[in-house]
Amino acid sequence: MKTLVIITHPDLKNSVINRRWKEEVEKNAQIGIRCICDLYPDGVIDVETEHKILEQYDRIVFQYPLYWYSAPFMLKKYMDDVFTDGWAYGTGGDKMEGKEIGAAVSCGSAESAFVEGGAQCHSLAYYLGVFDGIAAFLRAKYIGYFAFYDTYNPEALLSLEDNAKKYLHWLVNK
Repeated sequence: MKTLVIITHPDLKNSVINRRWKEEVEKNAQIGIRCICDLYPDGVIDVETEHKILEQYDRIVFQYPLYWYSAPFMLKKYMDDVFTDGWAYGTGGDKMEGKEIGAAVSCGSAESAFVEGGAQCHSLAYYLGVFDGIAAFLRAKYIGYFAFYDTYNPEALLSLEDNAKKYLHWLVNK
């Protein structure tokens, strides 16, 4: 299974979690990486190039920091621009059909806060449920998510090395 990680962190070079994840993924030459914010700093996405790249992969994982219970702007823009009628859906739009789609997110709050009725009101699965819907619309399969929680807690960061290794394992074995 050929896997592509699409990273949409707006400041990847200063990121702790997403940068470390990227470094770990780079250890596996079989996994492709696209840093969308770095590739398209002006926000103008080369749709034809992205189509050609996506067509080469079976599994697409969107990696990003969770912002206001959602994805950064560039991920939404990427999907709006790239998942086009006639290519990803609609008449003749079958290029995402059968692919696997997942998410990898870093979260500022502790995992215990992401429970129904908790400090974040809902589970992380609830907030990431949009990917299940997107996958269904594209006739793809949603494979779930991988997460790092409590990014502002220095003690939680002690587990980052282990988490990065688990992320790579998740990408390869999911």
